Amino acid sequence: MRFSPTVQSLCGFGITVVTSLSTPAFAQVPYDKIEIGTTLDATGIALGMFSKPIPLPEGKWSVVGKREESLPLSGGRSDSPSSTPRVSLTLHNTDRQDSPLFAMVVSFTPNSIPINWGNRKCVANGPLGLVDDFGMNPDAMLYVCARAEAGYNFRQTVITANESVSPWVRNFMPALAPFASEIPTNVVMVDIYGNKFRGKSMGITYLLRADANADVNQAYRSHLTTWMNATGLRWAKVLNNDATQLDGPATYWASK
Repeated sequence: MRFSPTVQSLCGFGITVVTSLSTPAFAQVPYDKIEIGTTLDATGIALGMFSKPIPLPEGKWSVVGKREESLPLSGGRSDSPSSTPRVSLTLHNTDRQDSPLFAMVVSFTPNSIPINWGNRKCVANGPLGLVDDFGMNPDAMLYVCARAEAGYNFRQTVITANESVSPWVRNFMPALAPFASEIPTNVVMVDIYGNKFRGKSMGITYLLRADANADVNQAYRSHLTTWMNATGLRWAKVLNNDATQLDGPATYWASK
């Protein structure tokens, strides 16, 4: 069976927007118990008895948006499933300190599905041109793609998100609007997406403060690509149901 998702990676996820957060923190919360206001930490998201958790970078991650949807599946045998659930969580980092990582979107299919996910070639999706395919072909049993894009005047983008012509901005950014004063003017969006044949599909989008101009600063581009590569390889472990951790990026000036 081949699966063709209509929305994937930085194409955007619809979300529920709230402004009130009250749920106390829990370590490694089961995915089906996560609600708006839940606080997550680096121990991550539990997927079930036989699945390793989805790890998160260090921090206190407040769930400000959640969407559960049914993804249609096509092809396969007559007795194959016609759809599979996907959960998308918008996370706001309430314990940033000096970390450039201020928010994330994590999406995943909680169940392993006996299908071919139907991947496309991993290519850059914007002028920044940062991309890493990890030497994996789209038809590989394990597939991971990492891409980065710059976002300028991003705080204003969040404030006016409901009027945006971009479905990704319109559906995803409103969840961060209550925290607009904390959002940097210029950001880098790093999207890491992957899946495993007859397994799960998972994606994570990091929203980072831009510590330099990635369009022209080659040292900063190298700083980002090194972290993207290491993080993407760890994401491959998550997809392969191996235990691992996810490290957030260091500030650029701290890495020199």
